[in-house]
Amino acid sequence: MRPLLLILLLGLTGCATYVDRGPRVRVAVEEGDYETAATVAQNFAADEPKDALVWNLDAAAALRAQGKLKESARILEQVEVAMRAEEERAGFSVSDATLAAFSSGYAEAYRPRPADRIYASTYQALNRLETGDLNGARVAMARLRFVQQAFGSGQLYVKPKANDKYDVAKATQDARTKEGLGMIEENLTTLASEGTYDDAFSHWLQGMFFLRLGQDPSDREKARKELLAATQLNGSNDAFRRDLKDAESPTSEGQGAIVYVVAETGMCPEWYQQRVDIPLFIVSSRVPYVSVALPAIRPSGLNYNLKLKLDAQDVVVPLASRPDALIAKHFEAALPGIKAQAFTSAAVKATASYLINKSSEEAANRQNSGSGAVLWAIATKVGTSLYTVGTTKADLRNWSGLPARFSVARLDAKAGQKLTVVGHPEATLVLPAGKVLLVSLKSTQENQPVVLRCTPLVP
Repeated sequence: MRPLLLILLLGLTGCATYVDRGPRVRVAVEEGDYETAATVAQNFAADEPKDALVWNLDAAAALRAQGKLKESARILEQVEVAMRAEEERAGFSVSDATLAAFSSGYAEAYRPRPADRIYASTYQALNRLETGDLNGARVAMARLRFVQQAFGSGQLYVKPKANDKYDVAKATQDARTKEGLGMIEENLTTLASEGTYDDAFSHWLQGMFFLRLGQDPSDREKARKELLAATQLNGSNDAFRRDLKDAESPTSEGQGAIVYVVAETGMCPEWYQQRVDIPLFIVSSRVPYVSVALPAIRPSGLNYNLKLKLDAQDVVVPLASRPDALIAKHFEAALPGIKAQAFTSAAVKATASYLINKSSEEAANRQNSGSGAVLWAIATKVGTSLYTVGTTKADLRNWSGLPARFSVARLDAKAGQKLTVVGHPEATLVLPAGKVLLVSLKSTQENQPVVLRCTPLVP
């Protein structure tokens, strides 16, 4: 049994560096230091190949916030190649890939979650639009449509199958187990209840593109369908409704330039580890410690909206979609499968520890066993305990730089008018000439600088 114990202890090696490094990038984004966030994330992507995808997502978002759109697009191309390679693999299943993304461990390569796929494609479409690459934008819109159709649905999640060998359902009925799980569910309640599996802003972006930059009647029909999907997900946004009306009408409303203001604000939820004791898995005193460590999320608290003025007139930028709530919605749906896998893993470890410790005790209790066998029995208990604790870790890798919310406003304006973010004199823009303008804003905290830029979509 001694070689087996050594094998178990070897499982403690290879500490996941993301746990230590991840917060550095998130803090930099929170503080508006996008240069540091991009540099650190890119360096970590080079150092940690199995985590490269998640680091590249953070790097691409930070580069976009800096206005380095071509560099951001280049990294997102790498991300898309990796995702497409997985999707085109023989036997690929959307549901299996989604569930694996929530339950893989640090030893495995990072698997993209639905939110990663949706917002990577959304950011790439925005990058292409803002750099004037209309052909690239059309390709990005097609990719975004596929991703939303495939991954923007609650049908991805199925109830986990019962395990005949380990009755994991019993564990959830224990009072202490319920308490630990309750902490996870409490943080999910508000966020998930306001969330959707699909993203209204991403649908609107496609609809706006085909409406304003379309080439033929088929593009206009694409615009209508996407804008209808956006309004079905969020019927209160005035820009969505007005664009849908334009797509359904032969003529467009309004005089002068159409100015779209897209604002990203706040921060997506924080991921943390919740350790849950499962006493029902303790088969005897020979198993000193059994628990599971589950991933969990909580609101960041950085969720607000910017106030704008067009000349002296107040401008409302209404909510378009909630990435923080979408992340919570998908996580809530995946949680039963996450628990089932974690509980079964804990049961397997408990059984292995029990058998090893039992064998060591029996050897120590034999006549003429000697002091060495007694010491080995003690060492075995310590070793199996360390193994159980050391291998009980939740996978907390996540795209930490996503915003809490997207907001979209549609303004009728004229060239030369001044657009200002209230309380942020550094964020002031004199509108250039153009029939359709796209203004991008980003801010993670109310007291941090605001990133602002303007792109003429239609001269």
